[in-house]
Amino acid sequence: MNEAELSEEPVRRVSTGSSGLDTILNGGWLHGGTYMVTGAPGTGKTILGNQLCFSHVAGGGRAVFVTMLSESHGRMMTHLHRMDFFRRDIIGQSLHYVSGYATLKGEGLDGLARLLYRSVREHQASVLVVDGLLAVQESAGSELNFREFLHALGVHNALAGCTTLVLTNRQENAAAPQFAMVDGVMVLEMQRHGLKVVRTVEVTKLRGEAQLIGQHTFEINSGGICVYPRLETLYPGQPREEPGPERRMGFGVPRLDEMIGGGLLPQSSTMLFGSPGSGKTLLGLHFLASGARLEEPGLYYGFMESTPRLFSKAANVGLELRPWVDSGQLVVETRTAVEALPDALAHELLVLVDHHKVQRLVLDGLEPLLQETLGPRRTPGFLTALTNALRARGVTSLMTQQTHVFFGPQLEARLEGLEAIVDNIVFLRYVELRSQLYRMLSILKMRESDYESALREFSISTRGIDVAETFESAEAILTGQARPLRKKQKRSLRKKVERRMPSSRRRSRS
Repeated sequence: MNEAELSEEPVRRVSTGSSGLDTILNGGWLHGGTYMVTGAPGTGKTILGNQLCFSHVAGGGRAVFVTMLSESHGRMMTHLHRMDFFRRDIIGQSLHYVSGYATLKGEGLDGLARLLYRSVREHQASVLVVDGLLAVQESAGSELNFREFLHALGVHNALAGCTTLVLTNRQENAAAPQFAMVDGVMVLEMQRHGLKVVRTVEVTKLRGEAQLIGQHTFEINSGGICVYPRLETLYPGQPREEPGPERRMGFGVPRLDEMIGGGLLPQSSTMLFGSPGSGKTLLGLHFLASGARLEEPGLYYGFMESTPRLFSKAANVGLELRPWVDSGQLVVETRTAVEALPDALAHELLVLVDHHKVQRLVLDGLEPLLQETLGPRRTPGFLTALTNALRARGVTSLMTQQTHVFFGPQLEARLEGLEAIVDNIVFLRYVELRSQLYRMLSILKMRESDYESALREFSISTRGIDVAETFESAEAILTGQARPLRKKQKRSLRKKVERRMPSSRRRSRS
């Protein structure tokens, strides 16, 4: 076979049993390779090894799991039976568990090597997992003996077509010689963020293969090891956008749509900044309802409201969401960001977008999504990757974020730097005048589109959001703060204030 034929031969992969981990490894472990997984006790090494075995057997392969000074096989089965991948009927058939410590103690490294070779041969295993490599290392007598054992195991199993995973406690020295004896090294860790602990995985070596470098978060649940590749590594660049017909995606609020030239550009990202109660969520619901009327599938994905409260809030302003939800035109998903991983939530969001073929998205509550475990250095890159992923899917997205101040013109957000990432910014705020609160709306930014920058007053009633026809009412309210009103403006403003008063107060004033 010449070099050209070798280069064209497809690379065989062995799935790890975790789709996210397969993504990090560019498809999985290489067939016949030897890989080392290191980590402190409790980081998930044994679960990862078993998940590999059960997944491989489910795909038609055969596997052997060899234990050293770890828990007994019976106790391991007790812990594993809660996992979705666990199948008791295949144990002793296509998946075999072997104890190797007695052999190691009685016959040394050579005896253990013979046991491993024999187990692979007799059970025709195409996957071998050795759990507890530290015991082997301590029994080796010298570093040279241990390296020779690892090298011989790798050579034998490569010729046998058996992919090998060796599990050991965390090695502090990343340049330790044994790492050179294997085809790849994976590190599992548990990192503390305040009172919270986050599990991470990092592939520090993968011989001759590309991988998603850096640390990625994972969790252990009923599905086993669930890895969520860092979003920035999946969507690092701008997506290719196909030019489409000129159209706009409106909010269904006539005078607001007029201010932005008929609506938002398709595939754009818009940030709604505003203080609590300023109307961000309701404006997002108007956007989704407008799309539902045009048969444009929409998704509400939020952290600020429960689903029943969201339906009730929408009904109070004349937006009945249930018929659209029942028809599948609108999907409502509410989550709590407590103890949640941002990458896990982002991956779930993208799965929902793909499954429901979403065209309009409202992501209600960026702050609880991002701030808990994402540092300020990572937040801009994470949001850039998220908007790129949504744009690549043809989604027009609306995101909300709270501001620091309740009143006044300052835009002070907790997540700094996001203003430059999104395409459009709508600012909602309160203005106080003579013991009354007024809502103001302004367009601060719109890429590739003309817009009206003047402030507009808006109100929320049982008919939904209503934006004033002109900027004059906003000017009248703001000049109450900045400069004296003319007599005509005073009379107009007094009438507007009195109309908002309860009838009992109007009678007392007269």
